[in-house]
Amino acid sequence: MTHAIEILHESRLANVFEVVGEGKTATTLLTSVVWNDGKARRTYFKIFSKQLKLGVLNELTGYLLAKACNLPLPSHAGIIRIPEGMIQNQDEFLPEAFVVSEAPGKTPTTICQITDQITQQQFIAVLKMLEGWPKLNETVAFDDWTANTDRNLQNIVVDGPGRIFLIDHSNLPVKPTWEPQDLNPGSEYENKLSNILKVAQNGTLPQKRAIAVAATEHPKAYNDAISELQYWWDSILSDDPARRKALEEFLQIRADEGHERISQHFYLMAV
Repeated sequence: MTHAIEILHESRLANVFEVVGEGKTATTLLTSVVWNDGKARRTYFKIFSKQLKLGVLNELTGYLLAKACNLPLPSHAGIIRIPEGMIQNQDEFLPEAFVVSEAPGKTPTTICQITDQITQQQFIAVLKMLEGWPKLNETVAFDDWTANTDRNLQNIVVDGPGRIFLIDHSNLPVKPTWEPQDLNPGSEYENKLSNILKVAQNGTLPQKRAIAVAATEHPKAYNDAISELQYWWDSILSDDPARRKALEEFLQIRADEGHERISQHFYLMAV
């Protein structure tokens, strides 16, 4: 079994720089964490409330599957116990945080200074960032596979032409607090990246054949990641076998049927 998700002792938290996102159900801190290779890296420390009890599970599931698809991600991801007294009302939060090293670059929201409704000029600027990105089709296919309905301008990071990294998978599959009945392998879920491309291309999607082809890699990606996924699913969902079973079946079936599902959705002949 691979160990892409590092298990870190709370003493590895070296410094806390600032709060970058704070709400009633989740808090994100920019910190310095010493990873298992002995190097300290700027790291996002994501704390989820017990209302978002699947937050850590969703994050590591998305990270492991995206990594198996060879999608561009932050270099390190892990689990760390939250030090006692680190946050107020700590008993209302999950005991472990999901930590992920900082990816180079900035979000399109920051680059384009988007503060409210996106303007046409800003939309064109975002599209230019996506143009020439070699992993665009693979990412659309990945979001279809994992029912990631929350791809937005805050969870991609741009580091120059053709260099985009994916961050934040806490909302997959389907939604942050999914139930077993939400996971229907045959359903079609919103794919925001696909929708953006259609808007930009007058309702067409010239990439649709390449997206369907990208989905043919998902069975192998699933098999490459499954041992580590099962370890974490067994650990986190040990008291919820129905949810555990639904998640594995959902992702396996969607991986196996991805090419056919996307082809049918795009009205493609066999590719």
